Order: sequence, then structure tokens, then C-alpha cells
Amino acid sequence: MSNLESLNAVLIDQAMPQRERLLRLNQIAIRQMQVLEDTGGRKLLK
Repeated sequence: MSNLESLNAVLIDQAMPQRERLLRLNQIAIRQMQVLEDTGGRKLLK
């Protein structure tokens, strides 16, 4: 979550419009969730 907050701050600094920022951050969040959910047959530490 803090990663997205940091990225949002960078995008604001780059003067990216709010709508575009939200779309980009949403895409990144979805991708991060997919990576976390996909174990791909890997053994996870327990």
C-alpha cells in the first residue's frame, strides 16, 4: 500500500492529471494482487 502512495506522490510531482493517475494506480494495484495470488506451483515459505 505504501508503495502505491509513494508512486502517487511521484505522479503528482510529474503533474499527471488525477483521472490518469487513478487509472494507472488501479492497473498497478490489480497487477500486484495477481502476482501475490499466483503461486505458480512455487513452494511458499511457512
